[in-house]
Order: sequence, then C-alpha cells, then structure tokens
Amino acid sequence: IAVRFLASVIPQFLGQSLIVINKPGASGAICFEYISKQAKPDGYTLMGAAIGSNSLVPAQNLKLPFKFDDLTFIARTQFNPAILAVRADSPHKTLNDLLEYIRKNPKKVKFPTAGVQTMQLMATLVLMKSAKIPIDYVNAVHYDSGAEVTLSLMRGDVDFCYNNSPTVIPQVKAGKLRGLLVPAKLKELPEIPTAEQLGFPAVDIVGWRGVCGPPGLPEAVINFWAEAVKKTMGHQSWKKMVENIGDIPAYQGPEDFKKFVTSEVKRYRDIFTELNLLIK
Repeated sequence: IAVRFLASVIPQFLGQSLIVINKPGASGAICFEYISKQAKPDGYTLMGAAIGSNSLVPAQNLKLPFKFDDLTFIARTQFNPAILAVRADSPHKTLNDLLEYIRKNPKKVKFPTAGVQTMQLMATLVLMKSAKIPIDYVNAVHYDSGAEVTLSLMRGDVDFCYNNSPTVIPQVKAGKLRGLLVPAKLKELPEIPTAEQLGFPAVDIVGWRGVCGPPGLPEAVINFWAEAVKKTMGHQSWKKMVENIGDIPAYQGPEDFKKFVTSEVKRYRDIFTELNLLIK
C-alpha cells in the first residue's frame, strides 16, 4: 500500500508515471536479491523498503547471498504504528492478564505473524523476553499478509496479535478487538497504555517504509529521487492517504536513512543472537 501511495503522487514531480511490480516471497528477500543483484544502477528500478525485508531478514539470516547495505539508501517515508490486541470477548482485560495466562499455560497460546521474519514475530519475541517468559511458551501461526493477521484474531484462530495499526484500529473502535499495548501513544486510541507505561520499554518495535535502489547508484540519481520523495511527502494527497491508514510521516534522507537501518539491523541481530535464533 505504501509503495502504491507513493507511486500515485510522485509522477507529478517526475513528469512520468511509475510501474509497481510485486515480487513477494521470503519476507521480501526475493525482491531484495533482485534489486541488489540484477537491477541496473540507472535509477529506473527501485525497491519499496520495509522493516521485514531490509532489517529483520538480513539481521537474522547470515546465509543470504546479500547484506543489508548492498542497496543504495534513498529515503525513509513513514512509520507504521502497531497495537497488541485481543478479541473483545477475551478474558484478558490487560497485558498482565495475558502474560499471566501464558506463564500458567505454556505452549497453549497462539499468535499470528505475516511471515517468519516480520515485525509481528519480532515484537512478540521481545515481549516474551522482556516478561521473562520462554519464547517457546507461545506458538506462532504464519499468514500471508498483515490483513490476515488481524482477521485470524477476529475469527478466534489465535489468542492475541501484535500488528500494524491500520487493520487493528477500526476493529478496536468497532468494539470487536481490545487494545492492550501500543509502542507509543496513538492519537486515535489514547486510552491504550504504552509499552513503557506497562514496564516493557523494549517493546517499541514498529514497522517503517522507505525507498532503496540497487548498489552503485550515482549521487545525482540518489539526490534526484530523495528530493522527489520529499516533495511527494509534502503533498496534501499523500499526507491524507498516509493519515487514513494510520501511518506517521517520518522522512529521512539518504545518509540518515542508512544510519537508521544500520542501527536497526544491529539491534535485531543482537536479539536473534541472544534468543539463539540466528541463522548462520
């Protein structure tokens, strides 16, 4: 969605339209490998970057044929706020209720993810680690998309979910789900306590979006695209689209974006290492 929003507005700053091509699979690794190994560094092929494909996948899997910084960093565009939620009819009224139930019922609680190396999984692992609960006390159920993650909770297939807010907020407002934790205060649902307020400041994991290109992009091309993205983000129609899905504009230029992703990869690699989940 984020890439299509950008592609719908940015042509007015380019003078030509963009073609969006989906390359799904392996939590974004297939797209990453294509851009880093096959795309020409001419500025005509770029990648919609995200926390899964550009931070979590390379942080965990050292066997991949690419590294996180094999790409050219152009711009970060936004954050995707998240919510930990249960069904409205769940007996767990608070996060502590849920955690206590997990402690007393090991291996019985299920939670959904949008893939093996995704924000939903990482945040849940960090929560278990912070609460001093063994990570094998909860069972991950993998789905194909973030929308399916929320739907699985609403159907009752899982016990809780940690997911991007756009699919969760409407269901909380409709009284179908109950929010127990947010990484940071949400203006749409200010009553939900933050991770820090609940004593789990490390559970501050949120998704993010950005734009990367193949390695070797000339500086002039990098600056051209970074400026076009920045202008797009200042346009009212882009702001409105992002606001409607609950995302937060968070522009970073090439250098700051690279520093941000570098710090993300280090943080998550340390977590994967500590939990003995590093692939090497």
